[in-house]
Formats: sequence, C-alpha cells, structure tokens
Amino acid sequence: MRKWLLSLCMVLALMACKDEKKQAADTKPVVKIGVSLPLTGDAANVGNAVKASVNMALEEWKQKDTKYNYEVVFEDDALQTAKAAMVANKFINMDKVKAIMNIWGVTAPVVADVAEKTNTIFFTCAGYIDNENKSYVFNNYTPNKRVSEALIKKLKKLNVKTVAFASDMNAVGDARAKYVVEDLRQAGIDVVAVERYIVGTVDFRMSIAKMEALNPDYYIIFVEQPGTKNFIEQHKQITGKDNLAAIDVFHEMPKKYWSAADGLWFVKSANGTPEFEDKFYKNTGLEIQSCVGNSYDNLNLIINAFENAPIKEGQKVPSNEDVIVQLHQAKDVDGAIGKISIDNLGNVDSLAVIQKMIDGEQVLDEE
Repeated sequence: MRKWLLSLCMVLALMACKDEKKQAADTKPVVKIGVSLPLTGDAANVGNAVKASVNMALEEWKQKDTKYNYEVVFEDDALQTAKAAMVANKFINMDKVKAIMNIWGVTAPVVADVAEKTNTIFFTCAGYIDNENKSYVFNNYTPNKRVSEALIKKLKKLNVKTVAFASDMNAVGDARAKYVVEDLRQAGIDVVAVERYIVGTVDFRMSIAKMEALNPDYYIIFVEQPGTKNFIEQHKQITGKDNLAAIDVFHEMPKKYWSAADGLWFVKSANGTPEFEDKFYKNTGLEIQSCVGNSYDNLNLIINAFENAPIKEGQKVPSNEDVIVQLHQAKDVDGAIGKISIDNLGNVDSLAVIQKMIDGEQVLDEE
C-alpha cells in the first residue's frame, strides 16, 4: 500500500512538474517568422521540400529550453512577384512577424524592398539580390564567383574553348548573364552567344538553331522550370549532341524529369552536406532540393540571434537592430551547407560542386 502511494505521489509530482514547465513555456514571449514559398505551381516540389526543412529545424528548437516561443507562418507565393509582395505585407501587417524567409531571385527583390522599408529581418536563398544598401536583408546562396570557379575548372578540363550561354530574364538570370559570362571570358573561354528568355518560355528551337550556327563547343544554360526539360530535349533534337551543361536547374526539375538530363553535368550551388542530406531524407522522406539546407540554416541563424541578442528595458523580445548585430557575428558556424559566416553585406559564402545526372539520379561528378 505504501509503495503504491509512493508511486502515485511520484506520478502526480511528475505531472505537476510538466504542467509547470508547460505554463512557463506558455508565458514566454512569441517571435513569429513568416516563410513565403512556391507551394503550388512548377516549383512546388522545391517549395514543399524547403517547408519540410524549416519545420525540421523548428521542431529541433522546440526540444530546447529557449527564451522565446517561435512560430512559423507559411504562405504560398507560387513564385509570382505580385503574390510575394502581398504575402510579405500580410506577414508584417497581419501576422506581426519579426522576420521573413523566402527562396529564389524571382521573388526575393520585392520581398527585400518591403522588409527594408519596414525594418523587418529578411533571409533569402537567391542566386542574386541587391543587398548592398539594405541593412535588414541577408542572402544565403552560393555566390556567382563560386559558380564561375567550378564551371571554368570543369570546362577547362574538357578543353572547351567556346560556349553559348542561355538564361532566363529575371534577377538571377541577369546576374548569371552578367557576372558568369564575364568570368568565362576573362578565363579565356569565348562566349559566342548569349540568349535570354522570358520566364515560362517552353519553345527554344529557333534560339538553339541560332546558337548552333555559331558552332559552340558547349552550351551552358540557366533556364528554370517549366522550360528546363524542353530545352534539354530540343537541344538534343536539333544538335544531336550531349554538349549541354547547366547551373543548378537540372536538379530543380521535378524528379520525374531528371532522366531527360541523363549523362549531363551541372554546377550545383551548396544546399546541404552529405550528412544533412541523409538526415533530411530520414526525417522527411524527401530528396534534397535547391535551398533546402540553406533555409534550414537561415531559420537556425534567425532563432540563434534572437536567443543571444540583449533585451532592453521595456522590451519583451530583442529589437531587430540588436538581432542584426548578432547575425553579423556569425562566423564559422556549423550548418547544413557546411561552415557559415555572414559578411558585412549580409551574404553567406559557400562552395559550388559539379554533379552529374546518372540513371535518373544526381551524383557527384568524379571525372
């Protein structure tokens, strides 16, 4: 009887302790973070994978004793600029978020403008964004100079002398066409053609025929969905060759289309170490996608900065200005994409790698 009573007391005490912890957690100030992603449309496979990585990071923080309760609000921007701007304003004016996250340079510039005007912290994963005069804007994506380094090294190994370059007409495509093409030329590789396309173009036959007339040794493309698969197939039909490589866009296609790029190589921006890729797959059952590891790191960087920023008198949570000071102190942090350091402009440096599509899978290029 005494043992039973003792056990009952222990159980009741444990339950009371849990209730106290829950009550303490419920009284913590809340920090909301808005995450805008393409959850529908041609890039939904990427957006939903990124959503899973953000949720994975959030759940890990929920297991820790944090100063604040963190809530993530997801919205679908369908990779449309007008919708992304509406979502950003909704986050700020209705959800009262302290920070916003998104992916890709298609929508990042409009969100960055909204965030900067409202003093809202903004983290993106975009091939290009102008953040030189934006204190609140941070970009975690492999810089163009790193893309150029990997691309040039591979092309020189293949003894490529001339290339044709094709890209979309958007913020990222503009940067690729400007900086990567310039780097290729400075490296002694002649860019004989630069073709640009409105996003959403699916018929490239006339453009490919025009480039093929210049007899380039190789084609380098940055043509996003839904055009990637079409460009690959139309290039093969017109040229009969496999002299086609890409920057990122092969693995951003839905996986069912990966076989279209079989045997082709591409420069891949950093989006997760092998250890993180394995962890992500085990936790979500999903394949790694563009910006998955970067966005996992971005949420961790934001939360860690809030946890370490000072509280001033009269505040419930740190000011965004004090959080930004903490963010700029992030140096050599272990992250999903490797070591993370934020520079004075808010950029995170990382290395590009060369990968190849083999039997419908992407593998590290060993050649």
